[in-house]
Amino acid sequence: MNKFSSYIFQKRQLIDWLIVVSICVLGYVILRMLYPYPAATADSPGYIFAAKNDSFFFYRPFGYSQFLQIVYFFSSSIHAVFAAQMFLYAVSIAFFALTIKYFFKPQNQIIWYALLTVLVLSPMSFFMANALMSDMLFAIMIFGMLAAFAFVVMKKSWLAFAVFVLLMFFALHIRYSAVVFPFLFIPVLLFVKSPIRWVSLAVLPLVYVIFHNQVKSDMKETTGFNQFSTGFDGWQLANNAIHIVPYIDLSPQSIRKARIRDLHKFVLNYKEQILETTDNGKQITTAFMWDKKQPLKQYLEQMIYERRMNYPSLWITLGSGVFKDYGKYLMVHYPYEFIRYYLIPSSTQIFYPAIGMIAGYGKLNGDDIFDWYGLPKDADLNCSNDIYRKYISPAIPGIYLTGWIFIFAIAVFAFVKRKNISFNSDEKILFWGLFAFGVIFYASTTFATPNEIRYWLPMSVVRFSFVYILYNKLCVYTSNKKK
Repeated sequence: MNKFSSYIFQKRQLIDWLIVVSICVLGYVILRMLYPYPAATADSPGYIFAAKNDSFFFYRPFGYSQFLQIVYFFSSSIHAVFAAQMFLYAVSIAFFALTIKYFFKPQNQIIWYALLTVLVLSPMSFFMANALMSDMLFAIMIFGMLAAFAFVVMKKSWLAFAVFVLLMFFALHIRYSAVVFPFLFIPVLLFVKSPIRWVSLAVLPLVYVIFHNQVKSDMKETTGFNQFSTGFDGWQLANNAIHIVPYIDLSPQSIRKARIRDLHKFVLNYKEQILETTDNGKQITTAFMWDKKQPLKQYLEQMIYERRMNYPSLWITLGSGVFKDYGKYLMVHYPYEFIRYYLIPSSTQIFYPAIGMIAGYGKLNGDDIFDWYGLPKDADLNCSNDIYRKYISPAIPGIYLTGWIFIFAIAVFAFVKRKNISFNSDEKILFWGLFAFGVIFYASTTFATPNEIRYWLPMSVVRFSFVYILYNKLCVYTSNKKK
């Protein structure tokens, strides 16, 4: 790591830093001029509420709210969030890119600078850095985590392993989707010829156990439920499974468990609405778990009336119980329909993703946001020019698809020339480790949510690595062939 710390500040890396810093500063200045305040969604007040009251909010981990508290300690200005996230983005993306460059020396400097520019120049990243959402911070943790992972594999560095574990722990506290990370990396690290591989067998599961117990403790303290599940997973399972309801012939009478039978009977009343919401099976949605007019929220309202329970308690109860069981029941008994009407439409969005929140400027909402940051109630939230809605967001799906075509092309070419491409053992572990991380991240996110482009922020470095490393190896082969 000492050699690396001196390497990144050598003169030959000056242009790299100039590219990263100039692009990030320019992006920050332009967005601050165009958008008066950070963007927000319906989730944003929840993050602020948890930070303001220093309390666990059962919908999501406390990590991002804790980050907001740290930023607030240094500055109570709402614009400090954008500045902090943009700074961390610049540092983490530079750290990752220079790590890959350090282990795979560029065979063509012009191509390196071009790929680095494409990696850093991310309108999606800039927008999410200027949003009261956890997406950017989650991606930043992954950028740093994967860079540290590279040092673990290539240098067998214990310091890097400690950083890797720490950033993974932070990622867990920012997004529940990170629960797969500890178990994902164990098989990869077992190939590393170092005592680190045996330590990882104990440390990575321990990271999960500590996180699990912390969430369980927070759940018990704030909601009274002595459990790890916040109910969100059950709501998500039911939401996903409901997509297939119009296409299956499932009589409520054929279901043995009474509570699943009653829920299915209730959902059947919304067949036509489900078809309309999903555009006859062509689209996937989270509306079934969030829209008050959709079956799951309607069922919740009915149960509140019948059981006389408050909203948070019943939300957790249903999500941890009947909703989870219902989702599993439909998936297990109708796997073909689930693949056809949920997984396939969701998977296609990996290549041509939905724009989601960056399609337009989401204005601040919620009294907690205005109160905590001391914003005037009559603040003018209108942007001077919503360039994302008008120009950038319509182009992003096509650009993203073009990137996939390029990745596929270089992968095919590398496969054809695979006998002529040389990787040493550590390079193989790093390359295929990054590849496996990308595949599992895409797969788990595809199952978890409709795929807005912001969910793929962490994958920018994986795509970059895949293209750069393969191109570099092909250049080595080409130059050797000329000799």
